[in-house]
Amino acid sequence: MQSWIDFLDAEEKKLGKEATEKWLRSLRILKFDACNLYLEANDSFQINWFKEHISPFLVSRLHNSNGRPIKVHLNLPPDKTPQKPEENKQIKPDFSSDILESTAIFSQYYPGEGNKLPFQFLSELSTKIPLGSYNPIYIYGKEGVGKTHLLMALANSLIKQDLKVSYVKAETFTSHVIKAFRGALIDQFRKCYRHLDVLILDDIHLLANKKATQEEFFHTFNTLHTLNKQIILSADRAPSNLSEIEDRLISRFEWGITLPLQPLLQTELKYVVQKRLEMLRFNLSDEIITFLTQTFQHHSSLCRSVEALALRSHINTQDYTLETTKEALKSLIEEESVKRLNSEKLLEIVADFFNLTIEDLIGKSQKKEYVQPRQIAMYLFRRELKMPYLKIGKVFSRDHSTVMSSVKLIAKGIEDKNQDITVPLAGIVCFLN
Repeated sequence: MQSWIDFLDAEEKKLGKEATEKWLRSLRILKFDACNLYLEANDSFQINWFKEHISPFLVSRLHNSNGRPIKVHLNLPPDKTPQKPEENKQIKPDFSSDILESTAIFSQYYPGEGNKLPFQFLSELSTKIPLGSYNPIYIYGKEGVGKTHLLMALANSLIKQDLKVSYVKAETFTSHVIKAFRGALIDQFRKCYRHLDVLILDDIHLLANKKATQEEFFHTFNTLHTLNKQIILSADRAPSNLSEIEDRLISRFEWGITLPLQPLLQTELKYVVQKRLEMLRFNLSDEIITFLTQTFQHHSSLCRSVEALALRSHINTQDYTLETTKEALKSLIEEESVKRLNSEKLLEIVADFFNLTIEDLIGKSQKKEYVQPRQIAMYLFRRELKMPYLKIGKVFSRDHSTVMSSVKLIAKGIEDKNQDITVPLAGIVCFLN
């Protein structure tokens, strides 16, 4: 049907090739006549997307050779029956924020020397700096630097000022988008997200490859930004190093202010312990505090260890010794030891060996000096951490087929005794052992 083909070509110029292929060209033509086109969708999600983004414009854009509008009828395959209207009515829209931890307050965060500026800025955002002055606010840093703690602390502070604040993780936002489209609840979703004073979205990098979610967040972002409502985002890397996130979103992330967070130094970790001890009104010896900072090197895991000891102290009223501390935290210590050679540590080792940054290693650049180290890193993720291709792909923000081809390429290089691969690989393995 030529009218439909011409319509798709025109839409591709507006939506882009990728979106058009995913949402429009994948619709199968069942039959058509002069004024009707019957299409089969893959699922109800695709139907709802079509109704939301395409249907309102069909009358003006899709015509037959006589200039009359063509009506589009969408159907599901026989094995995918649509939900009954009465079932639809039973769905209650629940787009609630994620639960905030009551202990996530600014006074419980120790910034260290490296994070004083972002800590002060976020602290004053709730009191001195007018909301919307810097929009968006984008904070980033490695796992365990305390991004979530700071975002929750800010949310807790702003909620006390009777502001409409939503703190959500990227996974939660994605599930809300899916629920909205599948349940025909898009109006409720938008009412929830586009009438906020402050939207705080944690781990924005996890929206990688989620095209529909990115599309909806793009419009949510634009609406809130236009209304001068505060948007705060976090990620594990700088905006320029995000992969599989649309360029139009990345450019918006750079509109406001970008704040990097650095890991605490070993000597600074004890202050994290001391702050948590003060809050819990609990005491530990210097020997045990030193042991904790040497064993648990992330803000979150360090706080968990202190809380676990405080909880168990109500059962065992005797003072902790180093041995009883190790016994009480046995499961957490084992969990931490597994994490020692984790994705983050492996990235650090490979990056240091090649004199690169982690951002170089996981970034978008296709320069030769970055590509081969990246492929070696993927190979080691597979060999040393036994990670599935999909999970490795998430670390590097690439699809699993790219990871598979990289792993095979390095394996072939080893088999062929290619010294450009075997020599650096042997050197890196020495550090792992």
